[in-house]
Amino acid sequence: MLLQQAARRARLSARQAAKRASMSDARWRHIVNGYESVGRGMKIPVTAPAETLARMAQAVGVTSQQLDEAGRPDAAEILNELAPPPPSSDSATHADAGAGGPYGNDPHLDAITALLASLPPEAQDEVLRRLGRTHPSAHPEHAEPAPEQRRTG
Repeated sequence: MLLQQAARRARLSARQAAKRASMSDARWRHIVNGYESVGRGMKIPVTAPAETLARMAQAVGVTSQQLDEAGRPDAAEILNELAPPPPSSDSATHADAGAGGPYGNDPHLDAITALLASLPPEAQDEVLRRLGRTHPSAHPEHAEPAPEQRRTG
């Protein structure tokens, strides 16, 4: 129920949420419903492994605290390792304001953002550092000079 409600709040279909979590929409439904139909009205219970549940939670914006309160501290711990801390309300407002820009509905950016969010914080920092170095014109105040541009002396 927690994942379904979060997906609705995020305005995601089960298929979209599953894609964000890098899983099939059938597997997503099995886990969310808590069972898999195996024919003739038979259903087998389905419980997500902690890592899978953490990816699902990350995809729809469920927090580690919510997972913990739902009785899945194992998945909450993994989610803490996967995701950066949730943005403050101020930064969320700024992020929403930019969503309507020229790239607001770009699926490539969504995929890159999801991939970046799945990396540990140190790897995220490295990716962002490299992007700053590769594209200094985007944010020249944040870019470091390339090694060949550094002067010693």
